Amino acid sequence: MLRSLERWRTRSRSSDPFETLELQQRLSRLAGELARLDAHCERGFARGHHLRAAMEAYERTLDDACRLAGIPVEDGRGAAHRLLAEARLAERGWSW
Repeated sequence: MLRSLERWRTRSRSSDPFETLELQQRLSRLAGELARLDAHCERGFARGHHLRAAMEAYERTLDDACRLAGIPVEDGRGAAHRLLAEARLAERGWSW
């Protein structure tokens, strides 16, 4: 118990709250963009390209957030990777 408390104190002292807030805002913007693109009725090459680019940016930002929160980042991409990262961040109190 004492070791985990000390690790939490060390981690919380070293992380910049403004960096955390910036990552949460970036995740929120990207999640909104993904929802907007998904709801768009048009199907086409440009929309698909934009959707893939936004998803890649979201996943990379999730990886950055996990690193900042002290969560090991697993290799890979896809829905399972995203859900696991989102769940681990939520466990640590992150929201966006």
